[in-house]
Amino acid sequence: MLQLWTFPKSTHNTLVLIQEETIYIDTKKGDILTNQVEKINTNQVWEKPNGIHFATIEKVFCYKKRLEIHQKQTKKTLFIDDSEKINEIFNAIKEHIPALQLTVKRVGILKSIWVHILLITVLFIRLITYLVDVVYIGEKADLVSIQEYYGEIYGNFIYTISGIGTIGIVIIAIIYILLALFFTNSIAENRPYIKELKRN
Repeated sequence: MLQLWTFPKSTHNTLVLIQEETIYIDTKKGDILTNQVEKINTNQVWEKPNGIHFATIEKVFCYKKRLEIHQKQTKKTLFIDDSEKINEIFNAIKEHIPALQLTVKRVGILKSIWVHILLITVLFIRLITYLVDVVYIGEKADLVSIQEYYGEIYGNFIYTISGIGTIGIVIIAIIYILLALFFTNSIAENRPYIKELKRN
């Protein structure tokens, strides 16, 4: 049975073929790819790339737009910007190799959000520090002095922001934290699943 997928606009793999218990992955583009597909569909001889035989596959990972085919000593990674096709290829491998058992797990919450938490924390500290400095400047100087030192536009901005006072900083901090929690929760809820086929 022959199963063929093509990705003409891909900058990585452009052709995936399952034939005779082997997976062929090619990167040729343009007219060469078109010619290859025509030969495959008409059962003509075509220039086959190195294939991955079913018997050598130890496990397969499907994660977002990436499909990894692991053999004993090597790994082949396919980047496929088409969720429907990447699932079709994964399911085809699962059907053709019954010895590979399917498991589905979700990416851990901490793994998904730790970078965002770090960025949010750094930005929070920087924002609060800036607001405290601005309020301090506004309390210690008048508008004219601030404009002379920082320029008219930025001086007006500093003077206006300084009017929020300590209570204003607390309110801004609470709003920031609530937005950060909402954003982080959204990322955690939408974290992807990893599908794995593994030989027993």
